Amino acid sequence: MKKSKLSIILASAMVISGCAGAVNQQIKETLREADKVVKEDSDYYEIFTAISDSTLPLPDLSIYSSYSNDDVSENNQYYEEFKEFNVPMAMTGRVNAYIKYFTERVPSTTQSWLNRSNKYMYLVKDIFLQEGLPSDLVVLAFTESGYNTHAVSQAGATGMWQFMQGTGKMYGMEQNFWIDERRDFEKATRAAAKYLKSLYERFGDWYLALAAYNAGPTRMAKAIQKHDTNDFFKISSRNTLKLETRDYVPKYLAQLIIYKNYLKYGFTPPTDMPLLFSTIEAPASTNIYWLADELGVSYELMRDLNPALKLPITPPEPYKIRVPYLKDEESKKIIAAANKEKRAGYKIYEGKRGESVAEIARKFDVSKDDILRVNGIKRESLLTARKVFIPIKEYSNLKIDNMFAQVLSKIDPKYYKVRKGDTFIGIAHNHNMRMKDLQRLNPNVRPSRIYPGQYIMVTKDGYTNVSYAARKASRQVANVKYRVKSGDSLWSIAKKFNTSVASIKNINRLKSSNIYAGRVLTIKKNVR
Repeated sequence: MKKSKLSIILASAMVISGCAGAVNQQIKETLREADKVVKEDSDYYEIFTAISDSTLPLPDLSIYSSYSNDDVSENNQYYEEFKEFNVPMAMTGRVNAYIKYFTERVPSTTQSWLNRSNKYMYLVKDIFLQEGLPSDLVVLAFTESGYNTHAVSQAGATGMWQFMQGTGKMYGMEQNFWIDERRDFEKATRAAAKYLKSLYERFGDWYLALAAYNAGPTRMAKAIQKHDTNDFFKISSRNTLKLETRDYVPKYLAQLIIYKNYLKYGFTPPTDMPLLFSTIEAPASTNIYWLADELGVSYELMRDLNPALKLPITPPEPYKIRVPYLKDEESKKIIAAANKEKRAGYKIYEGKRGESVAEIARKFDVSKDDILRVNGIKRESLLTARKVFIPIKEYSNLKIDNMFAQVLSKIDPKYYKVRKGDTFIGIAHNHNMRMKDLQRLNPNVRPSRIYPGQYIMVTKDGYTNVSYAARKASRQVANVKYRVKSGDSLWSIAKKFNTSVASIKNINRLKSSNIYAGRVLTIKKNVR
């Protein structure tokens, strides 16, 4: 048996976000620890067949060669256990490393994911079985997002199944100011099932299909062609695929083994209850927080039931929402008894660029401070055309207003106030963007004529500049030391190492852009 040193790195591209900010921050910090390398001394793998509950043709496992020596035979303890699985199982050094990581290094994170998954598991299994997929594939949502419907990756992939914008639209998931159906646990799961099914029908092997779900089918097909093999483990032993994709299948298999045997690994039964619901059609602009109060249920429950809503208010046309199970008739009666102002709690005004908040307040006879508070606006005039939510006095609710403002702040654009000495290209690089990306966000701004006090949009929404993040996430990063030479500037050094001025200042804790010859800087070098 050939031996080599394999490094296992948990390089998750997901930025876990959502309603529970403190908890998600803890998860992010925990996952960063996974960047530490776990070394394995063996590249063996052994494939175990399983009883499938899928209606799709069985994969051809003869393409996989299994070693049979003492290193592997000790893993035969898994064989009886794996009879209960319905996707082919493999034991490898990387799978073992991930089992250890999730059970020994981050057990609290694993338990929280297990708890959360129970909200959706019954529905996800049902949809997968309807689509003819092996039910064990439901565990893939752990690998994608930890079953977080609000997860957003650095590349902009969103929701429990981490769909990119284009793929989401291809599978009929609408994305606009009001909704992002990639976050809808039902629609996204149906789309994920169809996508996985199409990948399996194309590649004829679940490991290749799963890797293609992560890397994209075109990249996977090129890797197969380049190495002239359908054996995922042979392909992943090369560097053709990114590390994230090479470790994607082992990570999934490890999480599947843990999920099937969570008591054995010291975890407790999931505490979150299944999210049972009924569906109704709500009229235009129905405030789900108002409806929650009327039904006597929590705001959190209504948000959990309707994660596709970017705001706690439905679009300006009839829209289907979920309400707690058996609360559908009561909900219909409550909605029917309320006028449209009471249902919404706000009037929606299309504000114009440069329009003052005071002017809008006079137009609707409301307090300027109320408009600022509800919309999270910090300036006296609008920097761009935008929707402004005007609180209706008769139905004003301070608690709902504050919750509304918190959610609205996440989807509002972010701005930078120009200071003396700033340049357009400098602002772009300080916010991890290319100049043309910043120009695209600010089509009415002349880069050569910016002035102190001017506001420049630096993110399209409250998360990140997705186009930049997508490129950044696709690069490998390495730290290098660089001694500053005479004539160097942070900009020239950043350009040399394909990084940003902001990154150099950040890692070296520089308060200004002044540097001197002879200083040694740590650089995060991006390798394309």
